[in-house]
Amino acid sequence: MDQLDALIVSHGQPSLPDPAEAALADYVAGVQAHAPGLRLGSATLAKPGALDDQLRKMAPGAVVYPLFMSDGWFVRTCLAGRLGDAPFPVMTPFGMDPALPGLAAAALRSEGLGKDDPLLLVAHGSGSGRHAPARATYDFADLLAGALGGADISVGFLEQSPTIPEVAKSLPGDVLCLPFFAMEGDHVREDVHKELGDCAFKGRVLPVISQLAGVDAMVAAAISAELADSHKATSA
Repeated sequence: MDQLDALIVSHGQPSLPDPAEAALADYVAGVQAHAPGLRLGSATLAKPGALDDQLRKMAPGAVVYPLFMSDGWFVRTCLAGRLGDAPFPVMTPFGMDPALPGLAAAALRSEGLGKDDPLLLVAHGSGSGRHAPARATYDFADLLAGALGGADISVGFLEQSPTIPEVAKSLPGDVLCLPFFAMEGDHVREDVHKELGDCAFKGRVLPVISQLAGVDAMVAAAISAELADSHKATSA
């Protein structure tokens, strides 16, 4: 069996790990289509044994791509701890890729968002007071607003203030809502939609940001560039 050049890792669903594991594998298959010369693997942290199984397939010089929105606890502590001494560098998390705001802006325009139209950006946040998730969300919102020519973007969180209902209740009925989540798990399908329903949100909820047009190609390009840089450094 060919060894893996890169491993894409997401959080998964601890209460029901198999569907999330399958969903990530499907997503990575879409990324793989844009990187035919590479072999990509996938694993969620929530499925017992999945990460270790994939690490055993990694080629020397392979990299780990964290499909997370920030460089917070899950990347710096949880994932790093699970990797242990494995010699595979961890890339910049998905949500912090500098190409993401531009791609999101293009997708939003194709959905009908005009320069002066408001946008609701919803994210997980941190109920334990960690700063990285909110920081990454606000940084992305600022960059997205610039890419949209100064759009008015409101940010609401599931697990911290300002909450989604606090923000959404003051927005017009036809506003677009973009979930700043890596995968469309229960947090989006259930929690986000429940909170929007609680405040009688009448706008349109878009797919999670990883599902927008061009984003899977962005992930493939980031991995390809990282491997190319690594090979150059090794051969220098």
